[in-house]
Amino acid sequence: MNLEIEKKDQILYEEIHLRHLNLLVDLKNNHFNNWFFKMALINTFDDLKIFISKLEKNKYKCIIAIERKKIIGYVYTYPINNKKTCLKITSPTIIQESKYTSTRELTLNLIRHSISNKNSNTSNWFISSEVNDNDLISCSRELGFQPLQEIILWEKQTSNKYLDYNNIYSYEQINKSNIKSFLSFVRSNESIIIRNLLDLDYSDIYKRSDKECGMIKNKEGILLGILKDISYENQNVYSIIKGELWDSDINNLLGNIIQNLNAKGKNIILKTYSHDKKLNSFISDLNFLEIRQEVILVRNTLIKRVVKEKNLINKPWENIIGKINPQGNAYPSPMPIKF
Repeated sequence: MNLEIEKKDQILYEEIHLRHLNLLVDLKNNHFNNWFFKMALINTFDDLKIFISKLEKNKYKCIIAIERKKIIGYVYTYPINNKKTCLKITSPTIIQESKYTSTRELTLNLIRHSISNKNSNTSNWFISSEVNDNDLISCSRELGFQPLQEIILWEKQTSNKYLDYNNIYSYEQINKSNIKSFLSFVRSNESIIIRNLLDLDYSDIYKRSDKECGMIKNKEGILLGILKDISYENQNVYSIIKGELWDSDINNLLGNIIQNLNAKGKNIILKTYSHDKKLNSFISDLNFLEIRQEVILVRNTLIKRVVKEKNLINKPWENIIGKINPQGNAYPSPMPIKF
């Protein structure tokens, strides 16, 4: 009896799926292999039908370049807002050089295929490029991307002990009671282009906030915010958003917050705008080292899509202008201006 139970425990009975592919490789029988592989595909896709039918259109894409049956490069695209109207394109990764084309041409074609999306809900793409990556910048510009802003990423070089906050200002984590005011603060301190490009709502703020995120406040309102940037994979990047009420008196509190943030053991990277000289100088004084500068390039399809609509040809100009709503997706357009 015990032997029978032991035998049953040693044998698994499962419907064949693609997860069993490694077992088929070990099976040295071409006849069975072909039939098993066909059934594995059928069974797997049958199970996926129900799952896929409940999902909206997938915006996570990986474009690969194949040469002589080998992957020589790839680029990854994913949404960074809840509405999935804005997609981040990672810098193309070249695994090995092509024997038939240049690295620049390979980069250009990877990006070109990543933006060939017919989904009308997607209107914005953006790429973060190091400022000295001339190939990536020129390829992006060739495909209609326009430079929007320059940012600086900072990394701490030495650890510090926890410090006490002062009593003049307060620091609050993001929660249900203050998320409305925090979202308004973020929107009000971004340009109209970036505001419409990111198209953030409350769910996006929740997605981007963790225990490290929050805001410095006083009686007048929010002075500064810290929010996680999810457009960086496998990195803890936090944007420092400085408001119009910025006062140098909050430097001590901000310094304490940043030091405490870094002292928790995470590999924290801070993100600031390159034009904010005072804030960048302050971050540098906290013993953060500038690790790189990046330029953000964006591509918008709204204007191009509206202009191409055939039913606009015989319509009054006022109706056409009405469709290009400044409160919708913003410039820059994918059509470069010619002087």
